[in-house]
Amino acid sequence: MLKTEVRGRTLLLTLDRPEVRNAWNPELARGLHEAWQRLVSDDELWSCVVTGTGPFFSAGLDLKDPPVKEAPLAMPNLSVTCDKPIITAVEGGAIGYGAVFCLLSDMVVAGQSAYFLYPEGRMGAFQGMMGGFPGRLQYKAGLQWIMTGARMPAARAREIGMVNEVVSDGTATESALALAEQINQNAPLVIQAMKALALSTVTKGPMEENFRNNQLLARIVASEDYKEGVAAFLQRRPTQFKGR
Repeated sequence: MLKTEVRGRTLLLTLDRPEVRNAWNPELARGLHEAWQRLVSDDELWSCVVTGTGPFFSAGLDLKDPPVKEAPLAMPNLSVTCDKPIITAVEGGAIGYGAVFCLLSDMVVAGQSAYFLYPEGRMGAFQGMMGGFPGRLQYKAGLQWIMTGARMPAARAREIGMVNEVVSDGTATESALALAEQINQNAPLVIQAMKALALSTVTKGPMEENFRNNQLLARIVASEDYKEGVAAFLQRRPTQFKGR
């Protein structure tokens, strides 16, 4: 479902369901979520490249086995706070959640024939995942793209800020790895600080804000002080907080 490989300081993730154009099912989505956790926790990994097996990046959700609960967990920079650069390499197409994945990535390298498609308006289904696009794309151009549901070629995607580099077909993954290696030559803590500061200024969509709020609440609920507060209330005694 998800292949993982380490190339130097870069974690290479490959969506590996070519028989369904790398559409996401629950297992693939969970694999991506676990990969983000690994990327954050492993100090030997400084960057990440995501690609797909075969000539197509991702057709989005597998409608025969959709990851209803797991899909948001698989998105980069959403359920797991990660300050390390995540670069997506796109060949063929990125449709629906595949396109959202690219939007939420830090950088995108695309083959010249690649395209991006967000068809929810045409399908009558909208889950709000594109709600944060104004913080990452040109507003009017991005709105036209998601409202029309038209294919956006890689060249146009680069013009409006969706794509960093357009390369020859079949070379997106190696080009993305080369970009990651170029970044890896720099001080990792500085790179991570740059990303953290940049993300802090980006306008967030409702889905992103919801995850941020839930992360803060989860941290509080898991703390010793939370348990102490509840215990003190039930025992009708003064609290003794420890700040942890």
